[in-house]
Amino acid sequence: MNRCEKKELKGIGMTTVAIAVLCLLAQPALAAPVVSVEPSYISVLQGENFTVNITVDPGGTDEVMAAQYNLYFNNSLLNATKQEKGPFLSQDGASTSIFTNVINNTLGMTKYGESRTGVDYGVTTPGVLTTISFRAVEPGICSLNLSNVKLSDPLAQPILGVLVNDVTVEINESIFIISGFVSYNDGSPVNNPNVTITNINTTEVFIAETSVGSNYYQVSTNLLHISKGDVLHFNATDNIGNSSEFNHTVTEAEINAAGFSQDITIYVPDTSPPVITNISAIPTKDSANITWETDEASDSLVKYGIGPGNYTKTVYNASYVTYHSISIADLTSNTTYYYVVNSTDPSTNSAQSSEHSFTTFADIVIKIGDADAVSGENVTTSIVITNITNVGIVDISLTYNQSLVHVIAVDDTDFDVLEFTIDNTSGVTRIGALQTVSAGLYGNVRLANVTLKAVGGGGNSCTLNLTINELKEASPEEIPIPATTHNGTFTIAEVTPPEVTNPIANPVFIPEDTDFDPRWGETSQLNVTVTDDCGVADVYINLSTIGGLSDQPMTRIPGTDIWTVTVNASIGTALYNVSYLPHNLTVSATDIFENANTSVSIQLTAVLNGDVSMNGEVSIFDASYIRKYMFGKTGFEMMDECVGEVSGNGVVSLYDSMYLSKHVLGEVGYETLH
Repeated sequence: MNRCEKKELKGIGMTTVAIAVLCLLAQPALAAPVVSVEPSYISVLQGENFTVNITVDPGGTDEVMAAQYNLYFNNSLLNATKQEKGPFLSQDGASTSIFTNVINNTLGMTKYGESRTGVDYGVTTPGVLTTISFRAVEPGICSLNLSNVKLSDPLAQPILGVLVNDVTVEINESIFIISGFVSYNDGSPVNNPNVTITNINTTEVFIAETSVGSNYYQVSTNLLHISKGDVLHFNATDNIGNSSEFNHTVTEAEINAAGFSQDITIYVPDTSPPVITNISAIPTKDSANITWETDEASDSLVKYGIGPGNYTKTVYNASYVTYHSISIADLTSNTTYYYVVNSTDPSTNSAQSSEHSFTTFADIVIKIGDADAVSGENVTTSIVITNITNVGIVDISLTYNQSLVHVIAVDDTDFDVLEFTIDNTSGVTRIGALQTVSAGLYGNVRLANVTLKAVGGGGNSCTLNLTINELKEASPEEIPIPATTHNGTFTIAEVTPPEVTNPIANPVFIPEDTDFDPRWGETSQLNVTVTDDCGVADVYINLSTIGGLSDQPMTRIPGTDIWTVTVNASIGTALYNVSYLPHNLTVSATDIFENANTSVSIQLTAVLNGDVSMNGEVSIFDASYIRKYMFGKTGFEMMDECVGEVSGNGVVSLYDSMYLSKHVLGEVGYETLH
């Protein structure tokens, strides 16, 4: 009976009862409230986690103010892990109070009770009362049975006729297999190994199954003991104490695949150093690449220096490899280096080679020789590549002043093929060469002979400038070769010798130097003016007739065209016939083209030292004359004073005159008097 129709029937007549019965029969039937476990059927794997919902359908117009239930399950097959409040009683925002929330896996039961608070009406819309999480423990069929299910209305009266729907859970057996092979680091098997796997998350330990004569291992378990994200610690040992340990994190893919394969390597302690073989060095002009091999992975170290046993520098690579390659840079060209290689394995076993050496190449230069020619004439010079190794391709440009020189021929190469393009209008000639038949060329290699023609005026010059467009090895890789250039100079020669003028000797007379110690009055400065359009190379004078060199160099006075030299006359060079004769000292002037002029001489007269009378002899008269005019005394007066008669033999002789002139006066008598 609907509570809105509750009436006190006592004392009412039969008519009234009949009318009431008819009224009841006229009302629509109300659906019964239903409390269900959803979904109605669940299939899971052993060890898998799953959830169910406890739902409430008020069934029509009943207002649910509170709900409670007990849920029973087989605790040998399932474990409840969590029971959480659902939104059913608070679906309209009202507050609720949970008066019981219990999980008891020992009894295989969960209990729950919840009531709305702060309102005087219930809810009529279906919803989830709770969500319960389970973990499947063992395979089997388990029912989730609701019991003691109660719903109450806003007046705290029980709602009658509540229907209950239970659920069946099918738990299927799960398998999770971990397997693999155990080997030593050299690849040999570790038969009947000891393998344990510890689940760090659960502390469970699994002992692998192995067999004698095999290095295979296997651990069989299920998802109850292994979950996604678990960290498994592997420990594998052989029967002589060698072991290997590492961790592995279980992935979702491995859970879905019901296991995974994990091979294990046990490293045997290494006590042997690497064996070093096949040491080689490939140098360039400023670097070298050192290579060697070892029988096991190890690091790479090169020690090197420019003296045997004196290794002042090192290059190191920490990577563990069996083929070693170390590059050394910033070396000096054309220099011998001494080196050793060293390799150390991960177990710190080290080996070092005996000493080796290599020599860097000299600088590779493409150069063209200097050339000169008279205007209108031809001359040939060579373009040469020096110190080259395995060259196969060359392409260079030669540029020049086309108003001074033209290229008229390119020929005579050491290469298999020679190609060139001459453009004298632009002053550029491009020359290329290839090795197409024989192997690459080495050493000093001639690219080509170049014939040049002088088209400008004499005395002009220009640079023969080389530019490298391409220089490569004769190999399939065509590796570029670094090189520099050395330019040449082309000069248009002239045939006109230098002009020599103004031959001067100052003074033109000098006495013979009697003590080989020329002083003032005994020397003369010889000057000559030399000019040339292209430049004077050197000027010499022939002094052999006065006791000097036949090719005495003359020195240019800075800022002038005057060339000079200071000379003296040796004993015996005075020439006397009727009077003293001059020496004609020939000047030889040469320009930069070796054109010489020997047509000019400088006249210089040498006289006897003390010959005042200039009669070709030194007499008592000359000595007396010097004493009279230099000292104001006669020879006899000077004798009394021990002056004049130097020798003390009572005679004023030629010796006395020369002595006075040279050592007393400090100058020659003739120059003193004149």
